[in-house]
Order: sequence, then structure tokens, then C-alpha cells
Amino acid sequence: MSDEQSNETKPVEQKPSEVAVEELPNTRALQDEFTRDMIKSTKETEKGYYTLESKTGEYEMLFPAGGEISSGSYTNNQGVNEAFMAGVLYEDKTQARIKVQFNQKQSNDETGIQYAQKFLKKNLGIEDEFKNIEKNGNTFYLAPFQSENGYYGYGAYIYDTSRDVGGIEFIYTTECRESISPCRPSNQEVMEKVEKILSSVEFNKEK
Repeated sequence: MSDEQSNETKPVEQKPSEVAVEELPNTRALQDEFTRDMIKSTKETEKGYYTLESKTGEYEMLFPAGGEISSGSYTNNQGVNEAFMAGVLYEDKTQARIKVQFNQKQSNDETGIQYAQKFLKKNLGIEDEFKNIEKNGNTFYLAPFQSENGYYGYGAYIYDTSRDVGGIEFIYTTECRESISPCRPSNQEVMEKVEKILSSVEFNKEK
């Protein structure tokens, strides 16, 4: 096969806006008009995940192909604060909810980090201590939670280790189902999904 023929058959990375709607991959993330506006490319970054670009230009992260951002949940205060919620339906039919809140002015000193942890503890009923993880130039604090009504998941705060301000509060929630065992945050599959997304966060170094 010639180089010319090879280039013709090689998949081309395109922004969703550059592709006709009827030609987009049949995934929730790209079939939803609002969600695909934040997806970087029609090509999956990893199997089952696209790269999401924040409308603030401050960060990007992996986003499940089965995810759909609620347009009504999205807020953006002149690029200083951004928040949204997404419902996720995985191929195995398990479901989750992801909440992301970026704050450009959140302090990353000890007081600021304690404030972020206190906020997550109060809102999620977190009882465990936060685990401190440093990866890919970022630091994140992660802790599990479980509610009495069958919901469980993780709350986290993540920031660029080299920055004094700016970070993301991240909440991942899923529901107990008979097919899931064990039905608690220690479930290995749930932990891996959460850590995959958190480890993928890249803050814009040029900002």
C-alpha cells in the first residue's frame, strides 16, 4: 500500500463541530449537542473515553463516551468558575453521576485545601480521611462516601502542584445494584474509573 493510500484510510482526528451530525459516532457524548461542544475530538482518547475541554480553557480531562452533560447544570462565570453535572451510562449498563466544579481562585495552601475537604465532607457525609495522591504534576485528595439510600462514590479535590491557586472539586456517584459486588466504595471497578479520570486531568500550563 502506498503512503498516499495509507493516509486516505487512516482515521482522522476531527472536532465534533467539523463532522455532520449523522456521521458522528453513536455515543451519548457525541450525540448530545451540548456535550459534544466540550469534546476535543471524535476519536476516543482511550477505549470508552474522549477528552473533554473546559470552556474556560483552564483544563482538560477524560470523559466517558457514555456520558451526557446536563445543559441546565452548566455554569461559567467569565472563566473564573465553571461547574457541570453529567449522567453516565456504561456499556455494562451501570450508571454514574459526575459533578465537576472548577474555581480559578481557590487557594491551594493548607487552609484552602482544608476548606475544600470540609466542603466535600459536609455535602457528601465523608467520614474517612482523604488520601493524598501526587501524579502527572497534580495533587489530589480523594475520599470515599456512602449514603443510607444506596448511593456511594468518591469526592476529590485536584490541583496543579505548581500553582498556588485554582483547582477542581470532583464528585463521582453511583448506585448499588445486585450485579455489583461489593456494593461500596472499595469496589475495585469503581475505584479504577474514578482514578482514571482524576489521573487524566491536565491543567493549562500557559494560563
